[in-house]
Amino acid sequence: MSTHATPDVVVHPDAEVLAAATAARLLTRLVDLQSHRAPLHVVLTGGTVGIATLRAVAASPARHAVDWSQVHLWWGDERFLPDGDPERNETQARDALLDALGDALPARNVHPVPARSAEVPDAAAAARAYRAELAAHAPEGLRAPVPDVLLLGVGPDGHVASLFPGKQTVHEQRDLVVAELDSPKPPPERVSLTFPVIRSAREVWLVAAGAEKAPAVARALGGDDASGTPAAGAVGTERTLWLLDVTAAQDLPSGAEQAAASDNRPGELTAGDGATSLWARVDEYVADVVAEPEAAAGVAAAATEAGLPDIAVAPNQGRLLEILARTVGARRVLELGTLGGYSTWWLAQALPQDGRLVSLELSEAHAAVARASLEGAGVGDRVEVRTGPALDTLDALVHEGTEPFDLVFVDADKQQLAAYVDRALSLSRPGTLIVVDNVVRSGAVVDADHPDERVQGVRAFMTQVARDPRVDATVLQTVGVKGYDGFALLRVR
Repeated sequence: MSTHATPDVVVHPDAEVLAAATAARLLTRLVDLQSHRAPLHVVLTGGTVGIATLRAVAASPARHAVDWSQVHLWWGDERFLPDGDPERNETQARDALLDALGDALPARNVHPVPARSAEVPDAAAAARAYRAELAAHAPEGLRAPVPDVLLLGVGPDGHVASLFPGKQTVHEQRDLVVAELDSPKPPPERVSLTFPVIRSAREVWLVAAGAEKAPAVARALGGDDASGTPAAGAVGTERTLWLLDVTAAQDLPSGAEQAAASDNRPGELTAGDGATSLWARVDEYVADVVAEPEAAAGVAAAATEAGLPDIAVAPNQGRLLEILARTVGARRVLELGTLGGYSTWWLAQALPQDGRLVSLELSEAHAAVARASLEGAGVGDRVEVRTGPALDTLDALVHEGTEPFDLVFVDADKQQLAAYVDRALSLSRPGTLIVVDNVVRSGAVVDADHPDERVQGVRAFMTQVARDPRVDATVLQTVGVKGYDGFALLRVR
């Protein structure tokens, strides 16, 4: 249920351990993602720790577990220098990792920023060419692929990629790639991705080591504005992860460690100050009111143990679903997006004994975890988890002449959101309540040119609902431990 959730911060003893741990984390993440999605898009970073991380990837036997033919590599920024110049991030990355991968990584999957040449005489031309390269690999209707993991270094001044404090490029919202002609650090000419691409990434990992980085890290995690500390604006739609050594973390407030302890994630810290930290603290405060039942906590724990992504609803959001189901007197509930069954549990236990919940899940592995958890939590007899593409299952339900549902909860992929809701309306009756999650996307929904296909999917849904005479609808923004987002409520006329 989260977009741009509260940052996680992991602190390692020194820069060497940081690079090795980041490499191991990256390899594990790629293997996990390839179990259900391909191809993957990874954005690399340069810098001392960034390149050390790539060397650690090359040295790890686990690199052979990744299908590199299904991985595309991009760069967050590049020094505009001739091909092969040792200062280019691409040159260093090839020496550290790409050459070691050899034929396992097809040349067509490597997308460097164009180097200075007769054909590309200036940084502006390189930026135009890189924009074209992004567009050539973008899903239909988007201007760029959506990065699965985007790595960024952090400068002592808080810059990321080649987006520097006080520069106009920090505020760029239209161009996905820009030329920096007067960089505060040499060389002066650079090419950089902009925040619309960075913020479209599913996961953003910021890597920093050294005491000289500590003030910038503290400002970014303390809620500073991105114009003054660009690193503060680097956030992922599913996860934002700060990977630090102890010296880079030395200026973080003590409250950050307390937040980590309360979240039961050893070694991981949340931002100590700023808006996102305050939202999380309020969620913790109201936890006594919500009082997450032991059965719900067990379902959540099983999902975590199974390695499922941490994108389920928060306990207070689960309670809201329960209250809505009870308020409309729901006997039949349809859910799109089971994951580990956490939201399913909240909805199912709100049903009467003869109630029925049908939950749709693409992944059979996720469905197996959910079925076992729901059975153990005492609601398995009320829940049917169906697997497969949701549109196919929805069409099957319509074809079967399924009795209308009283409440529908849509928490599936956003690219096909309009189609999901249209099918759900075919399975509804007058008075049915449809709840659609993640429709604000940290405010990205207002950007008509946003490169993330999930944002565009939400926008298509919004346009459809605004014109649909079958429903009354509203949209509410939300903040909390899951970040800044919102949901839509539709009542069928």
